[in-house]
Amino acid sequence: MLVAGRVAQRSMARYPERVERNPKRYVGKKTMLLGGVPVDVGDALAALLGLFVSEGRVRFNGSMPSCVVLTCPVAWRDDRRDVLRAAGEAVVPDARIVLVEEPVAAALHYASTHRVNGGKRVAVYDLGGGTFDAAVLAADGDDFKVIGEPGGDDAIGGEVFDEQVYGFFGEQLERTRPEFFADVTGNPDRRFLAAAADLLEEARIAKETLSAYGTASQYIAGADVDVTITKDDLDGLVKADVTRTADLLDETLERAKVTAADLAGIFLTGGASRMPLVHATLRERHGELVHTSDDPKIVVALGAARLAWKLKSDNENHIVPVMEGVIDVAASAAGVYALCAGEAGRHVLRRIDVAAGQADRELQFGEVVDWAVSGEGVVVADRAPDGVRLRTLTPELTIRSGQLLPPGSEPRVLARDAAGWAFFQPRRPTLVNNAIGLPWGETGSLSVIEVSLGGFFAQEAPPVPLGNTAQWFVNEDNSQRRLLDQDSPTGGGAALAVGSSGCVVVLGQFKSKKGVFGGAHQNFVPWQVLCLVEPGGKISRIERRSPNWLQQVVLHDGKWFISTNAGLEIDASPAPPQVIVPRQRAGALRWFPAGTEMYAVGMDTVVPARGWSVLHYDAESGSARVLAQNDRECLLGHLTSRAPLERPRVISDGDSLWMAVSGEGGTSRILHVTPSGATEVFRAPGWVEPVAKVPYGLLCLHLPDTPPGVSRPFVTRLVRIAV
Repeated sequence: MLVAGRVAQRSMARYPERVERNPKRYVGKKTMLLGGVPVDVGDALAALLGLFVSEGRVRFNGSMPSCVVLTCPVAWRDDRRDVLRAAGEAVVPDARIVLVEEPVAAALHYASTHRVNGGKRVAVYDLGGGTFDAAVLAADGDDFKVIGEPGGDDAIGGEVFDEQVYGFFGEQLERTRPEFFADVTGNPDRRFLAAAADLLEEARIAKETLSAYGTASQYIAGADVDVTITKDDLDGLVKADVTRTADLLDETLERAKVTAADLAGIFLTGGASRMPLVHATLRERHGELVHTSDDPKIVVALGAARLAWKLKSDNENHIVPVMEGVIDVAASAAGVYALCAGEAGRHVLRRIDVAAGQADRELQFGEVVDWAVSGEGVVVADRAPDGVRLRTLTPELTIRSGQLLPPGSEPRVLARDAAGWAFFQPRRPTLVNNAIGLPWGETGSLSVIEVSLGGFFAQEAPPVPLGNTAQWFVNEDNSQRRLLDQDSPTGGGAALAVGSSGCVVVLGQFKSKKGVFGGAHQNFVPWQVLCLVEPGGKISRIERRSPNWLQQVVLHDGKWFISTNAGLEIDASPAPPQVIVPRQRAGALRWFPAGTEMYAVGMDTVVPARGWSVLHYDAESGSARVLAQNDRECLLGHLTSRAPLERPRVISDGDSLWMAVSGEGGTSRILHVTPSGATEVFRAPGWVEPVAKVPYGLLCLHLPDTPPGVSRPFVTRLVRIAV
């Protein structure tokens, strides 16, 4: 019986003669001998693949894969590829088996986190355990193709470096424990074969340790002695081989007739590419073109996984319908809730049993203006016959309280723990423009009502005036007031304060120094007021007359993370505001907190909506780095719009984000964003928007026939996808 994976790794010390660490090198060549028994390499590959498939099925409720992408060296001929394909068909006979070259898979993954323009070339430097390969690729839409003749050397790799460290340790043992080392290298007794395997394993551990530390000291149990190696020692052992890999990469670039000016990047993959000497050697020759990841060993696998999602024969087979007629979804510790379309313009709020795929409780309302959920309950503002009514509900959707808001109110509703808030304008705003000496916008005032979601009896809460406010908009067509002007001291929408128990809102302020003359304002002077609204009715106000006008405020981890017309800033008083990322002149940037992490999402242009980027803020360095960007795609939703159906399609889950962008050919792509990068986890035709992460996958709103864009249709269907 063939055993693969960790079990085989643990057995290596006891039965070293029965173990093959790299069966891939036997494909298309001689038969393997394991313990003197001939083993077909196809069977060995099937044992490995079967292990991976079994582990994957455990994570997806026993489901079999519909598409399997296998990777192979770019130099493999068809006969060697056929061996790998046959192994895949033996393990998953009903799945679609696709083979892709390893550098193509690596480039697919890196392209998701680095800008690769159409027509640009990339190079892949693959220093793995058994071999070194180099290839040059050309971007072809969302795909890559190999150009020129690949290069490589089957005699260079991480296992060769392990053997060199093994020999270095052997020289020390010859001096300190000569009898032991003589037995290890020459005695066929099983205990000495096992000791040799242990020594090789210690050599591998030492090599990996030196990627982070200057010295590695390993205890050799059989000899009861320590052996040591320094980073300089290791560099001396492998320098010639690493230099040769750099030479082979340069030769591959020359054969492909590609210069540094043609390259979008040189991408590193393979476990041995983590070695500091590799980075130093390549960057000495190619500078900032060299890119790596936190774990280059898995880059090829991640690229293959990305391609598997793309190549699924029928995306619909992997979409589980949950509910039709859904308008919006919100999740909290109390459960998942869906706002659905009802009869005669009414709405229905449902609590969803995600595992069963159906509602276990529902409640009818009038037309819902806005709503919010927390772990303590739900706040709903809906149109009743006598006006807009603000209601509080228990997590089980029983009504606790209700009160009427002033006529014409269009409230913004927020909830956290046992508190809820409704921000509203007590009177209809006044539309203004330059005909009366003001920018294109509207003026009015803002009030807030705080409601309780906890306790037994909830009394009607009085409104608290926050003061006058004005919002200034981009004049798109002399009629719409939809996109907030990113260069102005506009007021903004209320939002929960992360790291604080309340919420924040920005009020746009102005006055006319010479008053109003002839119906027009004279000498218009603007500023802003930041309001922090805390539970219990405490309101703090901060006037801001800075030329860097606030567009968004997030209180997070004791710091003010702000988006201004200058870009992303951190305002840590008494220190002056620090610009972290400048804003593109026609674009927009917004912060998105997720647990202890802070991200930002950008748009290249606001009108028309085009281009996107996602960044991660590193608190230790005080800087933000780009995780992914694409100048050809668009966000689903809009960063600067005040229309509810145009809010950006970004949700947080723990310390990560899920976001939706438009793909090619009328598809939507869902990205999972973590501090290490942004990974595409799903792609499907039409509009696909993430709304809640649940134990069984990701809940999304999906309309297969609706092109992705800024605004989605009002009513959609709720589905669950596996991620």
